[in-house]
Amino acid sequence: MGIARGQSKLWKPARKTRSLFDRQLASPKDYRLRMSSGWTISDGTYTAVPEDRRTKKNVPYPTYIHQAYRATFGLNTLQLAHNAPITLCAMDVATDHLWKCAPPFIQSEVNVHPPNGPALWSQDESHQEAIYQETERQTEKRGKDVYGEFKTKPWGIWPLWVEDQWGSDYVLLVWYADDTDASANSFDTVTMAALYDPRRYPLGDKDGRHHPIIERKERLEGQVQKFFNRAGFDTSRLVFKEGKISPMPLDETTSGERCFAAVKELLECIMNYYLDIAQGAQQDFSKGFWNLSQWVNPYQYRIEMTGINAWVLMATFDYNARIAVECVEPDIKAEVVVDGQRRLIRPADLAGPSTPPDVAADNYLLYPSLESDPKSA
Repeated sequence: MGIARGQSKLWKPARKTRSLFDRQLASPKDYRLRMSSGWTISDGTYTAVPEDRRTKKNVPYPTYIHQAYRATFGLNTLQLAHNAPITLCAMDVATDHLWKCAPPFIQSEVNVHPPNGPALWSQDESHQEAIYQETERQTEKRGKDVYGEFKTKPWGIWPLWVEDQWGSDYVLLVWYADDTDASANSFDTVTMAALYDPRRYPLGDKDGRHHPIIERKERLEGQVQKFFNRAGFDTSRLVFKEGKISPMPLDETTSGERCFAAVKELLECIMNYYLDIAQGAQQDFSKGFWNLSQWVNPYQYRIEMTGINAWVLMATFDYNARIAVECVEPDIKAEVVVDGQRRLIRPADLAGPSTPPDVAADNYLLYPSLESDPKSA
């Protein structure tokens, strides 16, 4: 399920491996970086090492190899195109960084869980049951509740990757849970939850407005409650509230960028919530959690996510490495898959359109386009 970061399984070699001391020592030439034709711009900050002089000493090796692979994959996928879907790995690296940058008292109150999907959130219940059975088998095997990470703190923020007839999108789940006298320090009594979904109905109402997808919301609420029950939460007091988020235009696939922006904004909202409590103020959650910003520029956040993945990659090398800028030749065609359709990308596509998006309406619905608005005729 990808519930916790950094978990590793015990691995036993199938055959006996040779000791490192039995292997032939490599010569400096074996560490030469093989490069294709190209040119380099340097500002003189670092002394360039000629290709035929590079050895093991000046070729860095990552201290955290697992994180290096994850950040490399996340960075490469984010650079494909502005409208390519964001991978779970890239989202995990970026949102985990947001949590690590939060104040310590927020880190002690909030968990930002690794993104998960689509099996648990699909319409095929057989996929869901298979995941639950495997998870519970791991619980029996390890002798430890693999759902326990979800109960360590009162606040939970969880990006869900959802695939259904409406599209393939990130939907952000947020919940609050209490602990009890019987289970102190185990926040297993979930009281409130909200789903932030930027997708809207493809067809407008009589006024041309595109509303949130009720069918998806109700289905996901049922599946989330089922997850809470299987994970050992007490859902007797659970209430699902509305969560407003800037809507995604019908011709975009930017739910990932909007999900990342929502995680960032929610961490700030929770921080301000605790700061207000410290000053004696009270927060009314009777109508739900916070309504998020009505304006999100998804390409701004995609660039931020790219920067985070690049920074994490450099950090895994103890800052002994730098990120190179590579040239995408204009005549070379590159393909990405968006919502099951192949699209060609060009160098200008990497940063997204230069025109910023519109501000969402007060009711967070999409405005009708000029072509479809009968009043504009």
